[in-house]
Amino acid sequence: MWHMAQHPEHRKQLRENDDLWPTAIEELLRVYAPVTMARIVDRDIEFQGCPMKAGDRVLMAFPAANRDPRQFENPDEVILDREHNRHVAFGSGIHRCAGSNLARLEVRVALQTWLERIPEFELVDPATVTWAGGQVHGPRSCMVKF
Repeated sequence: MWHMAQHPEHRKQLRENDDLWPTAIEELLRVYAPVTMARIVDRDIEFQGCPMKAGDRVLMAFPAANRDPRQFENPDEVILDREHNRHVAFGSGIHRCAGSNLARLEVRVALQTWLERIPEFELVDPATVTWAGGQVHGPRSCMVKF
């Protein structure tokens, strides 16, 4: 919603082209992957000058892989029709989110329904958007006017 409130051109693209939804959802998940992974350090170690003790919790910026220019052309740009989009928004391997398909459907239904009913909207004040941090990242409060 935060992204759509600031990009009327993307709202227009989605309203005018229903076939764009699948790639658009994947792209929004890539750019705004909301979940990162916490891990427990299993032995004392120092990594790039940062000492970590066994039992410490570390928060890995796992979604940073979605901005890798070796994997994604123009990685910081939202391209709704991006074709090759092997993002890790839902993790990877044995840690892949079991609910990823449901999450995709929920995002699509929420955004489609909103755009059908409220096609024009904007942020009330971008400076007042509050953010969640930690393992789940994203706007916590995002006031819009329509």
